[in-house]
Amino acid sequence: MEHVGETFTEQTITIDGNCYGECRFENCTLVYRGGVIPTIGKCHFQNCQWQFEDGAERTLLFLKQLYHGMGPGGVELVEATLGQLRQPPNPPGN
Repeated sequence: MEHVGETFTEQTITIDGNCYGECRFENCTLVYRGGVIPTIGKCHFQNCQWQFEDGAERTLLFLKQLYHGMGPGGVELVEATLGQLRQPPNPPGN
């Protein structure tokens, strides 16, 4: 579902598969469950919380387990993964 210029206040919103452009979120809980990646652009977030459930939560728990349970190799793997996340995405078509 596409949302453009909408304001969400004091709601719990599952964001999987949705598109948000120039929206405002105030005092909301945004839930990502690991489904279709949402598109979020030029939105404003005020006093919001992020919640990860289902596949998204399991992925984070797995990374945490790698980081703390595999010794230096696990730390390096997770840090390298985070380094890739810090890189800007390639524009479509590249």
